[in-house]
Amino acid sequence: MSFYWPARNFCLLFCKFYFHLEAKGKEHIPRKGGFVVASNHASFLDPVLLGSACPRGLNFAARDSLFKNPLLRYLISNVGAFPIKRWSADLAAVKESVRRLSLNAGLVVFPEGTRSPDGVLQPMSHGFALLAAKARVPIIPAWISGSYKAWGKKSKIMRPVKITVVFGQPLWVEKKQPYPEVARKVFDRIKDLSKTC
Repeated sequence: MSFYWPARNFCLLFCKFYFHLEAKGKEHIPRKGGFVVASNHASFLDPVLLGSACPRGLNFAARDSLFKNPLLRYLISNVGAFPIKRWSADLAAVKESVRRLSLNAGLVVFPEGTRSPDGVLQPMSHGFALLAAKARVPIIPAWISGSYKAWGKKSKIMRPVKITVVFGQPLWVEKKQPYPEVARKVFDRIKDLSKTC
């Protein structure tokens, strides 16, 4: 992650200038130890927005096709990204996620699996609950407001729209708690956060 902080600080300045980025709930980010940020996903901008809003460094699982270009692979690997095969049981990505969490890193997951087609929160998979349980770290629900209007799935240009990132209170996976139940709780927490913007 040798480029992470210079890149993050540049993105923060850009986002504050262009999107008037506001971050709420930063006090809910643990000061130490690993954690999973589970966020809605409505735009290509979301990883940048979360990284800019979060006071601690974040890691990201990115689709494996992005790593085929050597230059892009070098760049995104140095800002905390690692490859994941979407729509399949990628055990290597699961192991890498747990490894990074165990090393006290923050990890972003988008449980919807892909960008929302209309900006509305979509049904979630529950794999992120498995990661949090295995690494014994909390889940931080997050809501990004405005990113769909700024650069949604159907948008061709990036618009200067006000964007707010809200982090919620930590949620721990209880022993023997079913992962789908955890996902439902996180879904509800994210929905609640969306009402605060």
